[in-house]
Amino acid sequence: MDMDELLMLAEKFETWDRLKPQDKDFFESSSYEDVQQDINVIQSHQEITKTMMNMKRIHPFLTGMAHLEKVLTTIRFQHTAKVMAYVWGPVRFLLKTTNATERAFDNVLDVYEQLGYKIPPLYEYMRLFTGVPESEGCLVYIYQDVLMFHRLAYKLFSLRAKLWQRLSRATWKALSHTFKHLADSLESHGRFIRTHGSSLRNTQADLDQSDEPMCIESGLDATQDWGDAKMEFYRYRNDMNGRRDKFEEEERKRKEGQKISVMTWISASKKTQSLHKKFQDMRICRDTGRWLFRRYSEVTDWMKEDQPPESAIWLHGSKGFGKTVLASLLTDELKELCTEKKKYAIPQESKTYYFYCQEEDPEHRTYLDILKGILHQMVDADEDLLPLCVEGAASGGGTNLANAETAQNLIEAFFEYNSRQYIIIDGLDECELSEMRQAAAFFMGHVTKCDNEIKQGQLRVLFMSQPMPELARDNFMPQDDACVELKSTDNADDIRAYVKKRIPDFSEPRATSSGFNLSEGDREQIESIICRRSEDMFLYAHLAIEYLLQQPTKEKLLEKIKEEMLPKQLSQIYEKLLGAVKTELLQLAEGETHWQMAKLLLGWLVCAKRPLKWHEMQSILSYDPVSQRIDFDNKMLRQNVRKYLGSLVHVLDGDHIRIIHSTARRYIVQNEHINEQAVQCELTTLCLRYLCLPCFSKGYDKDERRHKAKLGWFSFQDYACSQWHSHVGTMITACRGLFDNWHHLQEYGEKFGFALQCFINTYSADLARESHPELEQTPSELARFSGLSFYENLCFLWNHIYTHQKGTYDVRNTVGIAQLDEALLENRITLENFTPSSEAWLNDTIGDYYGPNLFKCKRTLCKFFYLGYDKKKDRDTHDSRHDRPYPCPVNCNLAPIGFSSNKDKDRHVRIYHPDLSEGPSVFEALSRRVESSRFTCKLCGSKFTRNINLKGHERSHFGERPYACSTCGKAFARLNDCRRHEKIHSRRGA
Repeated sequence: MDMDELLMLAEKFETWDRLKPQDKDFFESSSYEDVQQDINVIQSHQEITKTMMNMKRIHPFLTGMAHLEKVLTTIRFQHTAKVMAYVWGPVRFLLKTTNATERAFDNVLDVYEQLGYKIPPLYEYMRLFTGVPESEGCLVYIYQDVLMFHRLAYKLFSLRAKLWQRLSRATWKALSHTFKHLADSLESHGRFIRTHGSSLRNTQADLDQSDEPMCIESGLDATQDWGDAKMEFYRYRNDMNGRRDKFEEEERKRKEGQKISVMTWISASKKTQSLHKKFQDMRICRDTGRWLFRRYSEVTDWMKEDQPPESAIWLHGSKGFGKTVLASLLTDELKELCTEKKKYAIPQESKTYYFYCQEEDPEHRTYLDILKGILHQMVDADEDLLPLCVEGAASGGGTNLANAETAQNLIEAFFEYNSRQYIIIDGLDECELSEMRQAAAFFMGHVTKCDNEIKQGQLRVLFMSQPMPELARDNFMPQDDACVELKSTDNADDIRAYVKKRIPDFSEPRATSSGFNLSEGDREQIESIICRRSEDMFLYAHLAIEYLLQQPTKEKLLEKIKEEMLPKQLSQIYEKLLGAVKTELLQLAEGETHWQMAKLLLGWLVCAKRPLKWHEMQSILSYDPVSQRIDFDNKMLRQNVRKYLGSLVHVLDGDHIRIIHSTARRYIVQNEHINEQAVQCELTTLCLRYLCLPCFSKGYDKDERRHKAKLGWFSFQDYACSQWHSHVGTMITACRGLFDNWHHLQEYGEKFGFALQCFINTYSADLARESHPELEQTPSELARFSGLSFYENLCFLWNHIYTHQKGTYDVRNTVGIAQLDEALLENRITLENFTPSSEAWLNDTIGDYYGPNLFKCKRTLCKFFYLGYDKKKDRDTHDSRHDRPYPCPVNCNLAPIGFSSNKDKDRHVRIYHPDLSEGPSVFEALSRRVESSRFTCKLCGSKFTRNINLKGHERSHFGERPYACSTCGKAFARLNDCRRHEKIHSRRGA
């Protein structure tokens, strides 16, 4: 091993991109004497402040490095000063940086002691190094290990003080494996030197003696076979390299395992990537959306400028404009700009994160959903903060992240750590107003914080949505130049290019090889009318083409492209699309059956209380309420759902089906083919009848239960058990008009009345008999059903539902009927004895009937009641979190599993539900002077007399703690709280 490798290692440290220029200069001018002087200064200060620490721990390390420097000087290594500067410089840096923070300083001294005791007195083995050149490789390995420690420590402590104080505990703990490896490695080097240099050791060697080189002849034994020793050096080198490779592989596997655990804990939606892929696929034209970069300097400046005029911008446009496709383009463009392909137009280390809000998806429409989606990508892209996330997951007390404040704290650390990051949030308008406010306030607040306290442009956020006047009015969104309205003419060329690209679809082989066999004039006419009618609505163009492609003949197609025949509005195009689906299905054998099936599927998709999974829809189709049987084998659809619903749905990975666009739902339920009230009545009837199956009865035979489980009988139970009362409520509030029509009363009323009677007969023993006090007077919505045959039964069941919903949180978190709760538990225990790959019937598997996750949470208000887990231990750990005794008093997305202390619960209510917090004390203040509360929180409406109190309150909304203790690093939202805490350290020091 060449001694020049020492210089290479030093130069590698010198050119490291994480090494700051000022620190590089500081390192290169550092010496052993400087280290000793710094230590004296630190000790003097500690003596004065009575905070003395055991600094003798660093002495073995300093002695070992002094020996190394002496050896290098003695053998006339010409780069000794530079090489050793990258030992002494980092030592000085670490001591100066950490000495004011007790824990960090103590940790650094501990590792120096751990390493120092393993380094042998190298100068005493001078004859070995001068007599056997191969032994100099030991010096290189020792130096390499020391530099490894200094690189790791510098990477942490060169961060902003507040940040490294935040990260140091978790990071240092995670590095303990590496520190032990380095100590073991140094011990191996020392053992090798002692073993092979014992006969040459000079215990009288003095570090202060002359640097003249020793005489080789005076130390080497001429009779000794040094050839064997040299071979040992080669074996030693191979052994060291092997150990290092083994450790690095073990570390890689350990970190990968931690990463998987953390990402599982975050439990972000698994549909984010498949949604992005779907929107990528929709950009069938190469230049789609690129006008955005040419026409709007606000966007290009936001993307490329080192210090952009605006770090947060808001692009908004009309519905159907194609904004989500633009968001996917921006995401892909940013990921390319930091690559060699785009000549590193933005820094190579730039990170890009994105999230698509979806109104119909319960995993894509809340503030917590957004935080989890962003955090998942952050962890996936950067392992440096993995230890902090591991700590967060461990302290979170469960298998899933269910607390917005925990997510905020972790995301804030990434914001501060990464030198540049872009966040794109699409469709914020598809969330509830309260969720929009929290998301906008959190991200905008941190953009401002990064701009003011760190560097302008370090955090860049882009919102893409429809106009949101409520948020704009209250200054939650970017204003002025940062607010960009997309013009109706912006995407005209994109729409034309898209239509032109789709025109060849009309020539795709159908019954004939030439498709519709259109002339050039026909194709131009199709292109012209669609582009003209689309105006700024990309969605219209897409739906119009899908509609025209579904025409059965060329004659029908040409009819439709006449001005008066092609629909003008989105509502009309949805109507026509559904009509085209009907026409196409009716042409098949048993076409009417297929059409009725399509209406059922579409109705369920738009009217269900939560998105139905495909296996749940299959279960409904397989259920026969007349014979009270489920027959998956014979009745489940064996074709893809697109056969029935065509272009109206997206089919995503993981059993998920989504309506093509958020606008589709309201249009579909208003058209002539789908009667929303009828669908709601059918779903209510279905739930009530399904829950009367024999498998929900008391004392059901164990063997029969297992048999029914294999046949798919329990596939719909998660939905029916958790949503039956919601559907009954919707029947009462929204479906009375259905029964004004005599035919509908006959068709739907009789079935619903029969289902109601069966349900009451089955569960009468568990239904509330005593009327709830608040229902002494029949609610007006319910009274409208008087005169119908099932009125009394409906009143009776509603009394039970109302009583259940007015119960405690634990009561509301059950099915609400003891027999059903018990049967559900038994059915699930039976299912848990299978695996998704277990045989169900012939070639069908349990996974085909139930999906991949068989271990479910028992609380009906929890999303894991239906999402579940694939492992029992994960479900059990999740369940234990529900045992927290203090739940949020409302059904809250930010705290779905409650709190471990009443204090935490009260704090949450105070911040997020101020209207529920206790009023002022009954004892009035003695002061007659009442100051007006001029400062109002835009999130919760709380008012304050001083702006500084408002700022502290707003920080508590998002878990911001900008004031860190200078001793231990603990952070606080308010400066006064931090000062009060620091006095504790002062008293201890005194």
